[in-house]
This record gives sequence, structure tokens and C-alpha cells, in this order.
Amino acid sequence: MVRSWVARDEHGGAFREDASTRHLCAGTYRDRDFRRVILRHVHNDTSRLVAPSYGFDLVPVVRHAWRAWFLETAQHLCVLAVLAIGFATNPPAALTGVSGLGFWYLFRLAARSTRVVLPLHAKAAMDRWLRRTRWRSESDELRQHTRLLRLSGFGCAVLSLMPFMVAGFSRVPLSEMTQSTVLLVSLLVIVVGGRHAVQQWCLNHMHRAASLRPRKLTLRQQTIDDQQSHPYVVYRRPSPLEPETQPGDFTFELLDEDQSPFVGSGELVHRWLPPLTIQLFRSLNARDNPTGHTPMEELEHATPRFQAHELIAHLHKAMTPMGDPDDPNGLRGFRINDRLYIAEADVPPHPEWLRKRPSQSEIDKTIDDPYNTSHHFLEISTSATGELVTTVFLRVTVKGRALSLDFAACALTRTPVEYQWLNGFAESGASAVIRSTVRGLFSLPTEVSDVWRLTEAPLLLIGAVRARKNRMLKPRRGMAIGAQVSIREEKSTPWKHAQLDEVTIHDHMKLIEQRLLKATEDFLESREIDTSTFKKRATSIINTGVLNMGGKTEIKQSAVGTNAQVRADTRESDTSSGQAPTNEGDQQ
Repeated sequence: MVRSWVARDEHGGAFREDASTRHLCAGTYRDRDFRRVILRHVHNDTSRLVAPSYGFDLVPVVRHAWRAWFLETAQHLCVLAVLAIGFATNPPAALTGVSGLGFWYLFRLAARSTRVVLPLHAKAAMDRWLRRTRWRSESDELRQHTRLLRLSGFGCAVLSLMPFMVAGFSRVPLSEMTQSTVLLVSLLVIVVGGRHAVQQWCLNHMHRAASLRPRKLTLRQQTIDDQQSHPYVVYRRPSPLEPETQPGDFTFELLDEDQSPFVGSGELVHRWLPPLTIQLFRSLNARDNPTGHTPMEELEHATPRFQAHELIAHLHKAMTPMGDPDDPNGLRGFRINDRLYIAEADVPPHPEWLRKRPSQSEIDKTIDDPYNTSHHFLEISTSATGELVTTVFLRVTVKGRALSLDFAACALTRTPVEYQWLNGFAESGASAVIRSTVRGLFSLPTEVSDVWRLTEAPLLLIGAVRARKNRMLKPRRGMAIGAQVSIREEKSTPWKHAQLDEVTIHDHMKLIEQRLLKATEDFLESREIDTSTFKKRATSIINTGVLNMGGKTEIKQSAVGTNAQVRADTRESDTSSGQAPTNEGDQQ
């Protein structure tokens, strides 16, 4: 459960640990495609697990997605009822009203095209006068918008004559038909404006609420709440890429190195490759080893000094003070959990953990078994701003009389800017309700034309009824229960566009990494294990920084070594640009 912790910073602003949850909830009202994904592939898909939630709570997001859908569907039903009653009681007035809405839409389209056509026409005339070369893209754009302007203008001319034509054919006085049309359009205005006003009121209430979680959860919401924090995570192994089928060509492409098994945690930004491994030798001093040479049989303990779950328990206890809520300098949004990752192909037909969460003894048993199909990771996450989430994963295995530490770090970036408009000045008060209503009325033709979306409602409601039953509990052929989508990952800023936040993410990652290494070192010394090799490798990791970013390293126009030079290969030079292609094989 994500706490709604609000802390004041030195500038008087507010830090909300559930900022991501609020932004995603707001996005369900404005982004119809995002809302459709939540309802269809998260709420109604009970044949797959829900992706783990990092830095946000999925239950309120699903709840607000349904609320936004109900508001939109209620509007469509009311619009359909108004149009149906209008065509049944007064067809000329209803037809005139629809024609008026069409004229409104085409007039706005013509106005937008005019703002594009006029500058392009002026630039085209100037280019012809100065005999300058024109870009083909500008000519195509001018041609496209000119055609659109002509069509919309012709449509406006036809629809402007529609009231007179309808009044003449129906033999109804124009004044009487106008009054009925105004009444019909007024009802549509009330329906559309009322829906946008209620929607903004819901957003205001959500933005100011102390807690976003509903008081009582439905059966499906309870399942979602359990799965988003479940110790077991099912991931999908990547499939090899299909080679090109060009005759005579041979290509060898690597798998996507950025793809990680840590579902829902974001971009894989750091990993120890290979994992840090040390031999578990006894710690010896000069008196025990005067010659400086000791056989391996004497260095090793006769019996194992510890089991892997004991080190995990020590790390859990040692890392917890980093997120002490009473410490003003503690890491915000600090979480530490046990996660058990299992490949989708390795899930048994009747997994007991789907019905009952594993106990701590069962988790410890998995930790101690290095060859288990389930892989244990100690999961540590923190959030600096309520949106930037840094998650560190550490797997501890003891095998072959050696300790192996597999370390990885993932990052979730910020949500889209359009989901954060409620944080702006006066975007959540009474004036925001008025502006939302006006914006809805400006798009009245589009809102009325979207009534066809009612055809999607039956299937969605049937799926919601079926979602009350967990279909994963019944085995089936080709059973795949891994999460298909993570809405938090889907709505995160691409990593290549998050340069300003990389420093914060790597800072938290290194803080956690150094404390993990120190805690591991203390544990090994307490068990009389030689830590000299471990200290050297830990120091190398800390000083080197990021060892592997999960991407590809490209070396171009570089030389390494004494008196090294770079010789450009001019055999296939590009004479038009005056540049030679880079050939890594010619680097010396």
C-alpha cells in the first residue's frame, strides 16, 4: 500500500509520495487510449498477473479509469437520447441541429487550414519572385491544406443552406423550426458541459484528497491490490530475433540488451556483468600463515559458515535505516522487499503461490537453492520526487564454495507532462471547472459525433463481469500468466529524454550500492571469511562507476596505446560529402 505522505520542502512546496498515482489518475480522464488499456488489459484481463507497482498504487488508477469511463458513457447515452427524441418528435429541427454542428466543425477546420495556407502561400510567392528552391515538404503541405480548405469551405456553404432547404421541404415555418433547433442544441450543450464540469470536479476532489484508495474494494480490486505487491513476479524470456532473409546476406544481431526481467521497474540502467564472485576462504593472519602460502584445503572452512538467506536477512536489517521516516535526510519513498522471479515457461500447472502467499520460510528455502527455477532478489526502491523511482535488485547465491552477488538497477522516469496539469496555478479550483466546461463546449461537434463509442460498452461491461473470477486458478493449454503491460512503464518519459534526472537516479543507485557492499563486507567478517578480495573488487566497483549500462558501446575515430593513430578507410569514401566512413576494424 502506497502511503500518502506529504512533506514540505525549504521552498514551501509539497512532496507527495503518491504523485505518480495522482498523475496517472488524472491521465485516465484526458487520455482515452490510456483508459482503454487500463480497463481492458489490466482490470478485465484476469488470465494474467498484474505487473508490480513501483512508486504508485494501481487500485486508485483503475477506480478513476472506471469513473472517467462512466462519465463519458453517461454523456453518450444522454446525447443519443436527445437525438433520438429529437428525430422522433421533430425531424426537421433535429436535422437542422445536426447540420449546425457539422457547420461548426467544418468552420473550425477551415479556420485552422487558413492559418496554415496563408503563410505558405506568401512564402511560395516570395520563393518564385526570388527564384529560390522550394522544399518539397512545404509544397506538399500547402497542397494538402489548400485541398482541405476547399472541401471544408464547400461543406460550410452547403450546410449553411440546409435550414432553408429543410424548412422548404417540410413546409415548417423557419422561425418555429429555429426555436426547436435551439432547444435541441441547448440540451446537447447542457449534457456535454455538465459532463465536463462533473469531470473537473472529480479531478479537483482527487487532487486534494488525503488518500486515493477507496474505502471498500471490489473483488477485482482486491486481486489487483494483492498482485501488484505479490512476492512472485512472472517474466517472459526474450525470443531470438529472426535474421534477414535476403539472399547472400548474413546478419548477426544481438538481443535487446535493454530488455530486463524486472517487470514494471522501468529502464535497466546498471548491472554488474559478470556478477561479483569471491571464494569463501578463512581469514588468516601473519601468525597463521608465516610462509605466505596455504593450500586451498586449509583455506576453506570444513563446513559452510552461513547460508544465503542469512546474508539477505542481514542486508535487510542493515539497509532499513536508509529510509527511516524520522530522519529528515532519509531516502524518500524507501521500500525493501523480497521478490521471487520465475520465467513464464517455468510456471507449474498448479502454482500454490497463486492461492496463498509464500511464507518467510519458503522464501528462505528458495534463497538457499541456487538452482531453483525461482530466482530471489532483494528489492530496494526509493523515490526522490514522488515520480522518479530508483529500484535496486540484488541476488545472493552460495554455490561452489563461493559467494555470488548479482546486482541490477532500474529506473522509472516522470509521467507525461499533460498528466500533471493539475499541479499548475488555478488548475484545480472553481475557475478550473468553468474552463473545463467551456473547453468541452468548444468541442461540442466532436463530443456529439463520439456517440458511436457506445458500441464498445457491451463488450467492456461483459469483461468486467467476467473479471470477478480469477481465470489463472484453472490450468489450460498454453497457459501464460505473465504481465502483458505495465501502465507505469508505458507512461514514463523515454530514458534518452531524461538527462536532467539521470544524476538523481544514479546518485540514489550509488548510495544503495555502497551500503550494500559495506553491509556484505561486515557480514563476511563476522563469519570469519577473508574479505581482502571482496574489498578490492568492491573498491573497483565504487570507483569505476557504472560498469554496464545495458546498451551498446560504439568506438569511432579513436586510438588506444602508445603512438596509436586512426587511419580512415577511403576505399568507399563519400565524395559528395567529403567524409569517409568509420571502420572500426582499421583502428590501431
